[in-house]
Amino acid sequence: MLRQPGFFGRAITSIRKYSSLPTIKQHDSLKILFCGADEFSIYSLRALHKLQQIRPGKIASIDVLCRPDKRVGRGYKRTQSVPIKPVAAELGLSLHQIDSFEGWQAPPNTNLVIAVSFGLLVPGRLLNEAKYGGLNVHPSLLPQFRGPAPIQHTLLQRCATTGVTLQTMHPTRFDHGVILSQATTAIGQERRVDEMVGLLGPVGADLLTSGIETGDFVPPYQTRDEQSSPSPASYAPKITPEDRRIDWDTWTADDIVLRDEVLGSLWDSVTYSRCEKHGHDAGSEKRVKFGGPWRILDVSPESRPHDSSSPVSSYLDETHGPRIGLSTVDGRLVQPTEITIEGKAKGGGHQTLAALLTGLKGPC
Repeated sequence: MLRQPGFFGRAITSIRKYSSLPTIKQHDSLKILFCGADEFSIYSLRALHKLQQIRPGKIASIDVLCRPDKRVGRGYKRTQSVPIKPVAAELGLSLHQIDSFEGWQAPPNTNLVIAVSFGLLVPGRLLNEAKYGGLNVHPSLLPQFRGPAPIQHTLLQRCATTGVTLQTMHPTRFDHGVILSQATTAIGQERRVDEMVGLLGPVGADLLTSGIETGDFVPPYQTRDEQSSPSPASYAPKITPEDRRIDWDTWTADDIVLRDEVLGSLWDSVTYSRCEKHGHDAGSEKRVKFGGPWRILDVSPESRPHDSSSPVSSYLDETHGPRIGLSTVDGRLVQPTEITIEGKAKGGGHQTLAALLTGLKGPC
């Protein structure tokens, strides 16, 4: 595969551009409205700012737009800023914060809108007012994984490769603009979202600055048939708490380890009641939260749970205090680092569940 250094000095694999026009297109000096939010978007903002310092005639100004600060935590007493906000201040860029585009106008003479992981659809009226419309940097090989959570779904589907797409912005739909260029990269040992952001953020920044340098955003564009894409069209919906709910009927041990690494703490509403039933008490439903990392236990066959009628069996492990292991659909045992039971002290779930099994020796 073709590999070449990018703006950040990293190797980018197989860059594909789809413009049939000359390599460099002329355009007015850019007055950019940059819409961003998270760490992935920060890479692109820093790269644009660096390009502005190097090529001030190409980029005249950059204004940053992000969502308002939010009250979080117990009692909503703590204020949390969008991650890109302090970066805009650090770079000395004008900042705007809105939660809706209704009645809002872009800074005067804005001629290019750029959105990277912004979360709000930039309305068609703003794109039409900007001479060069809008650009979007999306962390997938579109049309694969359209939607708000492409990185998470890439990991959950165990993809071997991924990439970033530079596209125009559609006036009414997310991730349906004209694809201008894409860069693919292999996924190594990355299993966490922050690791993937560290991998793809610089790739997206390089793709964006390259597109700015060559004027890829200047129409007309060459359209491309999605059927010819090496990546099938798919949707990556927003991650919800239900995505972290363990399905003991279908999840293997590897599924649990992967989902914990990608999504964070998992939970269920069956483990507590089934442990109560094993201890001969009436089972009551309580939510149980499992904190990772998870271990896959190496347990001898004679010590394995023998209750095959239940998709969740518990195993007492006395090596590290009273701790339990849980049987997965593929017959292996997994053990979270921490267990918290609804209504009880944080992190005391191993002891609580083990107490429900009092009097039982070995597997229950």
